[in-house]
Amino acid sequence: MRYFTALVLLALFSLLPVALAQQESEFASACDLNEGRVARRFYQRGAVPDDFTDDELWRISSLDAQGIDSAVLADGLAQLAESSTRQSFILMRNGFIVYEQYFNSSRRSDSNNVASVSKSFLSALFGIALNEGFLVTVEDRIADYLPAYFSADDSPWLLNLRLRDMLTMTHGLAWQENESQRLLNRSPDWVADILSLSVSKEPGTVFHYSTGASHVMSAVLTEATGMSTCEFAHRFLFEPLGIEAEFWGVDPKGYFTGGHSVSMTAREVARFGQLFLNEGNWQGEQLIPGWWVVASTSPQVDIGNNYAGYGYYWWLNRIGTYDMYSALGAGGQILHIIPALQLVMVTTHGYSGNPRDYAEEAESYQFLWNYLIPAIDDP
Repeated sequence: MRYFTALVLLALFSLLPVALAQQESEFASACDLNEGRVARRFYQRGAVPDDFTDDELWRISSLDAQGIDSAVLADGLAQLAESSTRQSFILMRNGFIVYEQYFNSSRRSDSNNVASVSKSFLSALFGIALNEGFLVTVEDRIADYLPAYFSADDSPWLLNLRLRDMLTMTHGLAWQENESQRLLNRSPDWVADILSLSVSKEPGTVFHYSTGASHVMSAVLTEATGMSTCEFAHRFLFEPLGIEAEFWGVDPKGYFTGGHSVSMTAREVARFGQLFLNEGNWQGEQLIPGWWVVASTSPQVDIGNNYAGYGYYWWLNRIGTYDMYSALGAGGQILHIIPALQLVMVTTHGYSGNPRDYAEEAESYQFLWNYLIPAIDDP
């Protein structure tokens, strides 16, 4: 009998790795490091699969039913359709999709590389991590979470670099958004190379946009939580929200890219926008703490141009008399949120044949200014 019992136990223990593997596979395949999708380039596109998992939680209405004059908006919508690179356009008001269109052979099920829009997702993950106790405060030092990348000989500015400095792009690192990322394509350790850049400005003082800084923050989140950024995102944010990233880039050390190379559908980006419009609450569940939504979409630093400021990985602006905050990605990946009007707007563009001169961003502001706001304000 003991021999039989021992055999049963041995069989059960032999199945344990399989059970654990099945448990891990519950998360998106994009999070599976065993696939060996180690990056060869800093920005990745990957072969992104279609997403046919759209659910029935969407509420659909019409422009006019939600207080938007469709006749006033018609010319603006027609202009948007003229773009040779636009893939999607979604407009939501009061929690309803009131307009949705896909262009240039794209479909609702297509996943898009949302580029730096994913920085705003990363910001949300830090709010969750703070609320869950994985992090203490935005005043925490980067060195406390990534000690292997620092030494006592480093400059005081680098040693005292804070989470806040990275979240507000006031890190002081001498990063050049195009040249630095090209150099990383030949690097075996992106985080090490980013942190080895000279600190040319005192952290916390001067805005300097850096995708490298957001990548370091992905490494911080990984070490603080004991989960990859991809797994943490799906467990605490994406799965409760009904989102699955179809692709997520990975660096040579296994850190998922922070703030770029994430693919999802336009509807999923819209749902994330609606979550922020709801101050982090989704169907009665507080996925992101409300205080973090307020803090991250409030001016944290003056960036010295036409923007109203920058929060924690959110761009702040004003359209007419209305405050707006936006997640913006290269090549025309755009999420605009206007709280006072209960508006969420998403548009995505393809990269092929796209000069990435940010004309798409200007066009989105013109649409809001010339058409959408008048369509709501017009008596």
